Amino acid sequence: MYEFIQNILALLSPELIIDKGGLILLLVIIFTENGLFFGFFLPGDSLLFLAGMLCGLPVLNIHILPLISCITLVAFLGYMVSYAVGAKFGNWLVARPDSFFFKAKYVNMAEAYFEKRHKGAMIIGRFIPVIRTFLPLCMGMIKSDIKIFMVYNFMGSLLWTSSLVLAGYMLKLIFPELIDYIEWIIVIIVALTTIPLLRQYLSFKKDQGA
Repeated sequence: MYEFIQNILALLSPELIIDKGGLILLLVIIFTENGLFFGFFLPGDSLLFLAGMLCGLPVLNIHILPLISCITLVAFLGYMVSYAVGAKFGNWLVARPDSFFFKAKYVNMAEAYFEKRHKGAMIIGRFIPVIRTFLPLCMGMIKSDIKIFMVYNFMGSLLWTSSLVLAGYMLKLIFPELIDYIEWIIVIIVALTTIPLLRQYLSFKKDQGA
């Protein structure tokens, strides 16, 4: 079992994803994490940062602006798909027994986050794993205004993508030797992006117990 888990984690390595699948697999992963509820465990943040670091190198031979544009587009489309799924099947999904890929508490956490942040949740929530995946599903379930949703969806997609990709790109330009320490950089990014998720989870549990 331990070896199986290790193999799964290895397959989800952002470095391996880009090295073996290039831009196409990168875009598929980003779309899946943003648009399909079972993609909540995918490494979106670290993948974007690493894409910025590897941009222009043989493994990801594309200019920074087209890279940001492509990722922004698939992130935007992913949210639109998730909104549609939430509007059509959201209540049915919540009523089903929990599984590894879908738990009602994830939707409840996203809903609680939206109630606290309102429209800003569409932008800030993009930077929080799990919340990022289930927020559009939740907004589809409550039939949030589609025009407003699209505006904030685009803003969130652009800010999330450009900030992380450019951060990785600029770090590579300023400290090119850090390309040899990609594994450690990924660990740091995962740790940093997990902090707001833990805070939201603890806040959610506290509100439930009140």
